[in-house]
Amino acid sequence: MVAVWLASVSAHAQSTPSETPAPTVQDGQDDADIVVTGFRSSIGSALNAKRSESSAIDMIKAEDIADFPDNNLAESLQRVPGVSINRVGGEGRAITVRGLSGSFTRVRVNGMEAQAISGATTSDRGINTGRGFDFNVFASELFNNLVVRKTADAETLEGSLGATVDLNTSRPFDYKGFTLAVSAQGGYSTLAKNVDPKLTGLVSKTWETGIGRIGVLASAAYSRRRYYEDQFGSGGWNPATIDGGFCSPVGVTPVSPELNPGQGTTATDCATGVPRPAANDTNYALVNRSSVFLPRIPRYGRFHHDQKRLGVTGSLQWEPKPGIEFGADLLYSDYKVSREENWLEGFSFARAIAAPNFGKPQTAIREAELRDAGISHTHGNALLGDNYGQTVYDIAYGVFDGVDVRSDTQYDRFRSRFTQYTLYGKFDVTDRLRVNLLAGKARTNFDQTEQTTFLFGRNNTRQTIDFREDRNQPTITYGFDVTDPNQYTLAPGSAEIRASPSFVDNENRMVEGSFTWKAADGFTVKGGVHVDRFDFSVTPYQRPDNFRVPTVSAADLAGMTHLVKGFGKGMRDGVFPSSWVAINYQDFAKRYGLDNYTGDFALIQNFSGTRKVREDVVSAYGQVDFDLAGMGVPIRGNAGLRYARTSLDSTGYSPSIKQFVTVGHSYEDWLPSLNVVADLSHNLLIRGAVAKVMTRPELSFLSPGANVTLGGTPSINSGNPLLEPIRATTYDAAIEWYFAPNSLLSAAYFRKDIQSYVQNQALQMTFAQTGLPESLLGTNSGINPNVTIFTVNQARNTPGGPLEGFEINYQQAFTFLPGFLKNFGALLNYTHVESTITYFLAASSENTTNRDLLGLSRDAFNGTLYYEDKKLSARISGSYRGPYIIALPANNPLQDLEGVDKSLIFDASVSYQLTDQVKLTLEGLNLFDRPYRQYIDSDRDSTFVYSHTGAQFYFGAQFKF
Repeated sequence: MVAVWLASVSAHAQSTPSETPAPTVQDGQDDADIVVTGFRSSIGSALNAKRSESSAIDMIKAEDIADFPDNNLAESLQRVPGVSINRVGGEGRAITVRGLSGSFTRVRVNGMEAQAISGATTSDRGINTGRGFDFNVFASELFNNLVVRKTADAETLEGSLGATVDLNTSRPFDYKGFTLAVSAQGGYSTLAKNVDPKLTGLVSKTWETGIGRIGVLASAAYSRRRYYEDQFGSGGWNPATIDGGFCSPVGVTPVSPELNPGQGTTATDCATGVPRPAANDTNYALVNRSSVFLPRIPRYGRFHHDQKRLGVTGSLQWEPKPGIEFGADLLYSDYKVSREENWLEGFSFARAIAAPNFGKPQTAIREAELRDAGISHTHGNALLGDNYGQTVYDIAYGVFDGVDVRSDTQYDRFRSRFTQYTLYGKFDVTDRLRVNLLAGKARTNFDQTEQTTFLFGRNNTRQTIDFREDRNQPTITYGFDVTDPNQYTLAPGSAEIRASPSFVDNENRMVEGSFTWKAADGFTVKGGVHVDRFDFSVTPYQRPDNFRVPTVSAADLAGMTHLVKGFGKGMRDGVFPSSWVAINYQDFAKRYGLDNYTGDFALIQNFSGTRKVREDVVSAYGQVDFDLAGMGVPIRGNAGLRYARTSLDSTGYSPSIKQFVTVGHSYEDWLPSLNVVADLSHNLLIRGAVAKVMTRPELSFLSPGANVTLGGTPSINSGNPLLEPIRATTYDAAIEWYFAPNSLLSAAYFRKDIQSYVQNQALQMTFAQTGLPESLLGTNSGINPNVTIFTVNQARNTPGGPLEGFEINYQQAFTFLPGFLKNFGALLNYTHVESTITYFLAASSENTTNRDLLGLSRDAFNGTLYYEDKKLSARISGSYRGPYIIALPANNPLQDLEGVDKSLIFDASVSYQLTDQVKLTLEGLNLFDRPYRQYIDSDRDSTFVYSHTGAQFYFGAQFKF
């Protein structure tokens, strides 16, 4: 089937057509004659669009109707030079452009800024409540091109420091006459070993009528993905002395824990049945120091993921006569996810002594070996100690008694629905003046109707942790049969049930008008006004008492549990029990009212986590596009100025006065920009650009209230509604050589002088030191306000710093080779980025560190080798991303940061054109089951998360007419 692309139409040009003719890079054809029905053709068409633009862009186009090059939009974008992705459960979720994370990138869908939200595990930063865009919400088959705009111009909406990404769905005028395409695939996971469906369809029709040309298009895509994720998790690492330290030997002063016969704590016992270490024992002195670190919750887990993704698009176009066009676009996405995490964990390492926890101070060290982890470069304080300049250690091997072991099941179920409507009109008022109108509404409803953490277990048992053979996959054993439900107890003192559903709503409404006036040969004047209202709200709920649990008999407990089976495939042999007891969540929930939050499981609104933001933006721009070729000067480009005024009202709950407060704030920005292209020859050009840009603060930072989190790492998150945006001056220069058909060799240098930055500053202190009322801890939290350390986070404006780097991009079709070798081609790109940002590690202005931006990988490369003839198309791609920081300061004491380790992922795709209408396809994702690793502390590099999901394969067929 025919899919025709005009060279003057890029993603942005769908709403604002380019006035610059597109130079050809093929064999003399104009892009209007190019039929995009294969990977090689889509590359050539994208290169034509890239070359014709005055701004620096990269584009990815569909190979065929409803046939995007990758299974996921983020995974397609990672092929673009300078773009890397964050993966969740083995699937791309968010992007980083030239070292700047997704919060610095604006995404437009069919010309309108949009926000897509999904959820994730706690270690993967949970629900997206920021400005970043979650690309895994959408099926890639719904889109026919993506554009990454790396330099700013006045006519492009402000708000991006990294890039503006345009996602564009198909429209009926893209095709001729009647078009039908359907495909069906089955997906197979090598770890879960199941087959899941993936279905896609598109139908389009255009008519020539008495009232002009009319077109109608509809498309839909549905997929289901069920997979496992096997993981080691440390829950972070803590100094041994945090949470009261370990149980002291006989005769050691001070006695820890304090004597309490009711808890079984005496001069000779740490707890009931747990004797204190002997007076001459050396393990306590070896381990119980602030310079020795242990995993907070050492554990292995099996995740069961079940994702259902439905996407629908609709488009109407009407051209009553040449020069006038009206259109309407609809995009709907429904992304449903249920996830069950089953862990078996040592829970005492993360808890103080307060009832009903009976944590670390009742745990005795029986054997210990340490690993020298280097010299610490992180300061502490009088409360935590100070390891700066000292040798620090990780536990390498330990045997512990008095450990409370928990079977931990977290059940998450969420649904993310995205709906967008847009209306547009294009009017050629004269042969020199065009007027464009665009109006739209986009809404995301994220409903996490269930997020329940269910813990039950066995108290005062033995746990062994051994990192000596593998730091990422320790051997963990327990002092009881973990597959016998009779060895566990579900009752107060040995169980905890948390419930924290949450609801996030975003709504964006906009209208804009613009004009394009060809003032003279080679000069086009553009201008426009944009009005935008964005509403954001988060409403979470919680149980008032997580420790209020029923007492379940041994027989009933056995009837409400099941065995997690088959754990550890693809991991090191013998690292952990392959089976253990876990709660049958649905059975318990139905019996005790947890499924509808009634009775003991009734919920209250978490006021401290509730927040709202209303943001109104009015902007206007003027721009001149110029092309001096007619004057004998091979220079083209644009120069312009954009003005934006941002006004916002932020609402949050103040725990100190126990009521909601609203704070207003506003700021304005003048943003000049210049893009210049010099066509040195038919195939060689040089680009240069300079602009002032801005990015608004993260939405989650703007609340005037504070949120107290007791589960996991205890923390207090306080907002700052008076934050100023992040502002920068950007510089870009590039040389591009289109030396052959479908080929490009280019190099680009970029620099961003970031004048201001927004940092989430983290301090460690006891709850009592925060000055907040102790009533916020509830009645049975088990947290001692004078002992338990909280991480107190608050966003603040800080000085920025420079970011600079370069990209090298090579694309070539090997048509010069003999025989079948001429059907090969390659796409290769490499990006290097460096930045220097000053981060405040504590309240003192002297306690700072200079580090890279959050989310910045210094090195990234992508490579694709492809083959394509009339019948067969095949390619294999590899994507490398260097390590990057995800939190600074770290959320655990005496550690500087948290990060993600380097990764190299390979994907492959093969298709065979069986007939003119039928094509067979085979795709493979993460072919070598590359593990995913998070770490904590730059000096110690301790493993936070180590997981794998298996490889994924899709086999199917496509039909088109």
